[in-house]
Amino acid sequence: MQVTKLRARSETNGLVPMGQYFARIAAALEEAHAREAKLQAKLDAEDARLEARYRRASAARANTYARNEAQLAM
Repeated sequence: MQVTKLRARSETNGLVPMGQYFARIAAALEEAHAREAKLQAKLDAEDARLEARYRRASAARANTYARNEAQLAM
């Protein structure tokens, strides 16, 4: 997560009302959360795809080895 410093908007004393300050922090956190959730969903989809590929390849190898062992037993 990227941290940014909030600055006052052209006020003479440099103070920001607490409501505005926390509202900006909440908005920034919501945006960061949305980005992280999108990235996590993408990574989860990739993991599922790779796991499915691994399972298909493992199943294909298992059948091949089983036939070879059966042929050796004959």
